[in-house]
Amino acid sequence: MKSKTEQLADMQQRREKILEMIREDGTVTVKALTDTFGLTEATIRTDLRMLQQEGHVQRYHGGATLMTGKQNTGAMLLERQTHLEEKQAIGRLAAQHVENGDTVIFDSGTTTTAIAEAISHIRRLSVITTAVNIALKLGGEPGINILLTGGTFKFPTLSTSGEKAASFFENVLAEKLFLATACISPRLGLSFPSETDIKVKMAMIKSANSVYVVADSSKIDKVSMFALPCDWSHIHYLITDSGISPAQVAAFEALGVQVLVAQSALAQKRAV
Repeated sequence: MKSKTEQLADMQQRREKILEMIREDGTVTVKALTDTFGLTEATIRTDLRMLQQEGHVQRYHGGATLMTGKQNTGAMLLERQTHLEEKQAIGRLAAQHVENGDTVIFDSGTTTTAIAEAISHIRRLSVITTAVNIALKLGGEPGINILLTGGTFKFPTLSTSGEKAASFFENVLAEKLFLATACISPRLGLSFPSETDIKVKMAMIKSANSVYVVADSSKIDKVSMFALPCDWSHIHYLITDSGISPAQVAAFEALGVQVLVAQSALAQKRAV
């Protein structure tokens, strides 16, 4: 039997995972959480009540939603914008791999948004995306054709998801996919706090000739709850920042993944 200290640690870890799920999808039901964790509704409701008291979520009958949802959606703000300098550096490096005439798939997220912000040099481009904010950003650019998938709107990532979003890619052929991830590990692959986007991401991968995973180094050697069911032969590049270690680079390249390292302005200053 676990000690009280171990039980408290498990409870805290579970609540962190619940919050990650809500930050990914915007909302979650008590039933979904009881199914995921195999716990009683009473335990889950206590978890949600504590997360509400901490100011993270707003409870409603049968579930909870992000406290910041309405404000962020109105302002077109992505949830949890961390490691922005590293993501901007990754965006600039990834943008160098976008060429005139390409058909490119952009996943949703802060790092893929940084790529979209860095492709001003492109004059002819076809973009397929689940990201509403990326579609709005690039949609007014001359020469850029936007295809926005259908599906269920997820306000933390300003994106579409679900079966309709996944089915959109059935007959799509793209040169490149820029794929976001919550965590990436040489041993356990790509993983996410929610399973809602797994089918969409797999459909994107199947539609692209070259797959670029874009992830800042804080996500490396981390694991989340739901694994992406594909092997490393489907992933061609990892674009990350200078926080990646030589051992981590070697581990990915041993799997056949080419690692491209972006230098942020902060990292360059430290190197001088």
